[in-house]
Amino acid sequence: MSDSQYSLFSSSASPTHSSSNSVIIGATDNALRPIEYEDEEHEEYEERYLAPVSGIGEEGDGEGQDNLDMNQHEQSEREDESEAEDPKMDDAERETTAISIYQETHPDREQRNVGGREIGEHEAIWSVSSFRPHWGPDKLRDNNALTYWQSDCPNPQLNHTIDLSFHQATLIRQVSIFIDFFQDESYTPKTIVIRGGTTYRDLQRIKELDSVECDEFVGWVHCDIAAINDGNPFRVFWLQIVILNTHLNGRDTHIRQVKVYSVIPSHLDEEPKEKEQEQVIVKKSLVNKGLR
Repeated sequence: MSDSQYSLFSSSASPTHSSSNSVIIGATDNALRPIEYEDEEHEEYEERYLAPVSGIGEEGDGEGQDNLDMNQHEQSEREDESEAEDPKMDDAERETTAISIYQETHPDREQRNVGGREIGEHEAIWSVSSFRPHWGPDKLRDNNALTYWQSDCPNPQLNHTIDLSFHQATLIRQVSIFIDFFQDESYTPKTIVIRGGTTYRDLQRIKELDSVECDEFVGWVHCDIAAINDGNPFRVFWLQIVILNTHLNGRDTHIRQVKVYSVIPSHLDEEPKEKEQEQVIVKKSLVNKGLR
């Protein structure tokens, strides 16, 4: 290399100052080398010490997807557990079921077909042995499967009773009681007895009507009184429904609805007429035979 070329190369690498010697516009070779080294060291530091970001890069894509799937699975499990533990959802389903069963299996239609009718409020005085405030005997006849009469007796040895005092002698065909074990549980009656008489003092079990065992279910419990008396209703002035015990040995009881069915007067009038017609036919046949 000639001196002139060397001088040119040296001048290009040497610092150049302005006339005022205040601003650097060039750098030496030694100054350039540390700058390049610092850049390489910075990149190596990033590669060594900075962890890959989830979802970025080939490895990050796989790990990020696994974490996402795991989070979604855990979230779905938590939702399932919350639904299973949510009592409000269970209560809503039970109430819907109770209303559906109450309406679909209501005994009114069947009783109308056989000449029965429900006892009206004006025909009897309803009373109960005890009740909690706002859950009295009026709940027994409000046609609502979600309400109930609740007894409130401090003595577990005493029976819970529902009494009907009729203004006049009344013929009883059937007593129907709506219960819901899945909502009432230990409050659900287990053994029910129907009693009848002329007054409160001479109540006796209606003849041949034993206790009714209530299973763990939702629906109507029917005490068909006429069926055990050759299809004839019983004549009473006083009717008593007795809850002898409850499921799980509960102290108090819940009864959601009570329907007492009598006989339609027109249906009663038809039966004697049919019997009279049969007797007349028999007499006529006997008379005709005698004339011959």
